[in-house]
Amino acid sequence: MLRIFRWYGALLCPQLPATCRIIASESDQGGFNGPIPREKLTISFARSSGPGGQNVNKLNTKAEIRLHVDSADWLPERVKERLHKLFSTRITKEGELVITSQKHRTQHQNLEDAIAKLHTHILDAAEVPSGPSDMTIARVKLLKRKAERQRLIEKKYHSTKKEDRTDIDV
Repeated sequence: MLRIFRWYGALLCPQLPATCRIIASESDQGGFNGPIPREKLTISFARSSGPGGQNVNKLNTKAEIRLHVDSADWLPERVKERLHKLFSTRITKEGELVITSQKHRTQHQNLEDAIAKLHTHILDAAEVPSGPSDMTIARVKLLKRKAERQRLIEKKYHSTKKEDRTDIDV
């Protein structure tokens, strides 16, 4: 029997071995929806910072995963471009997206947390932005008309001001 539970709005299944263990997401609106192949990730562990007593000093619980975005052949090109655009501060010069987690006291939980963060980032990049609403379009049109009217009023005022400066010889 597979146990499935919720993590960051996604459904997780910890019994699945070599996949991301993320089955589906509630916020998935097209684009990417599938497991992240772990063999494409570079996973490393380091010592966490912060409080925790001897646990922090002895164990490498902080999880760091790196994904080379350009060589991820399982991601569509559009998603790769959006990842570069949205998370440019987290991408190294070599093109690796770096995600860390040191929220929990165990390696396993931090690794799952980091992978869940990566999946959330990919879903954010895969989301197709919606166009402006009808109300926004109507407001923009109204502002354009108002600006045009104001421009014509100022033009007329400037014209009459210049006209008043001229000398009329009769």
